[in-house]
Amino acid sequence: MKIILLIASMLFLSPFWHQNEDELAESIARGKEVYLNNCIVCHMGKGEGVEKLNPPLAGSDYLMKTPEKAIKAIKFGLKDTIEVKGIKYNGMMPEPGLENEEIADVMNYISNSWGNKSTKIIDVKTVEGIKK
Repeated sequence: MKIILLIASMLFLSPFWHQNEDELAESIARGKEVYLNNCIVCHMGKGEGVEKLNPPLAGSDYLMKTPEKAIKAIKFGLKDTIEVKGIKYNGMMPEPGLENEEIADVMNYISNSWGNKSTKIIDVKTVEGIKK
């Protein structure tokens, strides 16, 4: 009986899983374009950043452990000292002037690239909720 319920649950929920996977894949594709147009100059092609100047996004503990802070930096720019992978960065990141959807998309891209793997999708509501 438990097996039948498990199989029925999987069949019922399967379309929802695929929908989330499709939404994430589409967001990542859009986010890659945003990244290439706005972020690549400072954070480089593989998210490696520029040593002691611009923090890496690849394998970034700052990005993965505090996505809200990363969203805030993208949304409003950054003037504070941050620590990424044990190195302090005190540069300035200007506000790129992106729309909330673009911020969500680029966050999904960088959070799922270069060895990063996010457990949740960033949506527009999450970005809208981040205040200065």
